[in-house]
Amino acid sequence: MIHLSGKDSFVIYQDTISKKNKIAVGQWHLFDFKKQISKPSFVCNVFNKETYFIDGKISNLEKKVKIEKPELFDEKDVSKEDYKKSIEKIINYCNEDIIEKCILSRVVKSDFEISNYFEIFEKLSQTYSKGFKYILNHPKHGMWIGVSPETLIKGNFENGFFTHALAGSKSKNENLKWTEKDYQEHKYVVDFIEGKIKENGYITKESKIEEEIAGEIIHLNKDFNFNLDIDFLSFVKTLHPTPAIAGIPLDKSLEIIHDLEVHNRSLYCGFLGTIDNKNCDLKVNLRCARFSAKEVQIFVGGGITSQSNPNDEFKETEIKSQTLLSVIKKK
Repeated sequence: MIHLSGKDSFVIYQDTISKKNKIAVGQWHLFDFKKQISKPSFVCNVFNKETYFIDGKISNLEKKVKIEKPELFDEKDVSKEDYKKSIEKIINYCNEDIIEKCILSRVVKSDFEISNYFEIFEKLSQTYSKGFKYILNHPKHGMWIGVSPETLIKGNFENGFFTHALAGSKSKNENLKWTEKDYQEHKYVVDFIEGKIKENGYITKESKIEEEIAGEIIHLNKDFNFNLDIDFLSFVKTLHPTPAIAGIPLDKSLEIIHDLEVHNRSLYCGFLGTIDNKNCDLKVNLRCARFSAKEVQIFVGGGITSQSNPNDEFKETEIKSQTLLSVIKKK
């Protein structure tokens, strides 16, 4: 039995190829994008800030695990009305041509406690066949769990790389048509990613725009296969954050996010995954939550444009929160 707590540094994740659970236990250190990577490493990024790697060896998880006692992180949340007021401000910024799109997030809190938090990771893996599943603890940022639907970059120089534009959202359980707002929101992300690839390499293949199901949500999606003229870590710094998690233009959107969001995004909307000196498999940290002492804090958000409706945008975040909350609260 492996015993872990909120005082330990660790990550457990499901490998996207083998579907086997992997584990690394050690210490988190700041990652230097300019240094040569000597061994396979797991990295996690704080949204628009520093990136960490864990120095423990990644190995197959062969033993039973008990994870308990997450540390206390007192994150702020907002009321429905205050969230809608912030959405209205962003809509006004869009109408005044200050920005074209901005991602506004919120935290959904729920009382929660369990004797073994690893059981939630197991439930998550059993419930969702798709998505990158993980649970990690970083003493500075807390105990996080997630099932991300979005790949930031995956591949290598020999076989090429993959990314995709994932944006626009509607409930899987409602027979709604895609709106002009959805298509425009997705186009911002498509154009941004396409432009970054062409600045630093070339596209070898791209898909049509199709639907992709992620939990209770359906997104618009377009795949890109490409080759790079620069190293993939340099490309990551250029590509992230995309308009799918920040906005357009980037600098102004980040300024608005900092001004309107009362919480600290921390690992939400950062990236995480594995890298070595040749390969990368990095995901955007979406559909994620932090376990704090006696509660769970679910981070959710949506893309706001001039065509947004505050009530619809709030409802979208409620639906997104169910991806994790439905698993965490399952008896």
